[in-house]
Amino acid sequence: MIIFLISGYAWNNGILIPLYQAKHMHTNLDLFLVFFFLVHVLISTKFTLARWRVGHERLVNLLLIATGVLSFWFILGID
Repeated sequence: MIIFLISGYAWNNGILIPLYQAKHMHTNLDLFLVFFFLVHVLISTKFTLARWRVGHERLVNLLLIATGVLSFWFILGID
């Protein structure tokens, strides 16, 4: 996340790192950022549902994994 922020700042202001490198880093890190954000949200959701005692554990795990895979697949489809 820090590298994503620094590369975006450098791309916008042209300082810290060369412009072509900042643009390349910032655009190539998008998928990693989305992936780790989804993992973070889904793990937090799993713990919240477990704390509230919602659903069967295996069913919740399956639904969260399916939600993560479908979300990432939809994001890959964005042009």
